[in-house]
Amino acid sequence: MLEIIRYNEDEYEFPSLLVMGCFDALHIGHCELLKKAKLQAKINGLDLGVMMFKEGKGGRQVYTFEERLKFLEPFNVKFVLLIDFTDEFKKISPQAFIDSLDEKLNVKGFMSGRDFRFGEGAKGKSTLLKNYAEDEENGVWYMPVKDVTYVGEKVSTTLIKNCIDQGNIVKANALLGRNYSVTGIVIEGANRGKKVVGFPTVNMRYPVDKIEVKKGVYKVKCLVGEEELVGIANYGGRPTFNEEKVVLEAYIDGFTGSLYGRAVTLEFIEFIRDTQKFETATELTAQLKEDLKRARLKV
Repeated sequence: MLEIIRYNEDEYEFPSLLVMGCFDALHIGHCELLKKAKLQAKINGLDLGVMMFKEGKGGRQVYTFEERLKFLEPFNVKFVLLIDFTDEFKKISPQAFIDSLDEKLNVKGFMSGRDFRFGEGAKGKSTLLKNYAEDEENGVWYMPVKDVTYVGEKVSTTLIKNCIDQGNIVKANALLGRNYSVTGIVIEGANRGKKVVGFPTVNMRYPVDKIEVKKGVYKVKCLVGEEELVGIANYGGRPTFNEEKVVLEAYIDGFTGSLYGRAVTLEFIEFIRDTQKFETATELTAQLKEDLKRARLKV
């Protein structure tokens, strides 16, 4: 069972290997680091811990804290060092941060990406961790891991957020190593999809803490309980009906029944088109049929 250790409050007594970083997306670069850390922890007989900010560094996140905890399961992580990215924390010097870890945790080894920065003004670098480990009095070792690249670009959360924002969901998913997803509770809509358009949709509130996908129509995978179904989803307004309110709604291909009050997960697979205004509901229906044909195609 993964244990949550609050920074500068809780203690962890068992000898451990602490992986340093933000881990706000758990992308393929993070996963490569965690794979290596898992192996090193096993070789050295250490518990594996991961440093993580609960709310990221402010603003919307790629994944919520709860989602990220789930993604850690394959790496045999024993504890998460939970840090609140407060103004007070931002003022801690790099050395004071390391000292605070030494005081509360029984860290025997550190690992991080080579570009890891920490402490006030992000002045702490991997070289500081290296120098700290080389001082025999501290009794720790440090191992940096080189950056992971994708088609010549360094994989980063910033790059992923930009891809999601621009509708390049295929690239975002490649960088993440999984499909970007949103989970929400199905709420009551206008029932226009079924009665007027002929495409009954589920309506969901987009999570306020998740980065928004570009407004438009997407091919999605819909996870309903144990079922995985193909669908099309629109994030944005409904200009054909003169509605500007931004909503997330999806047509789940082949599903019948009511989902009100149930949790549904939409995995975004491909951006199909921008949201459009049609002159009639009939024209919208014709376009949705074409969107669904594209969604049904296997990549």
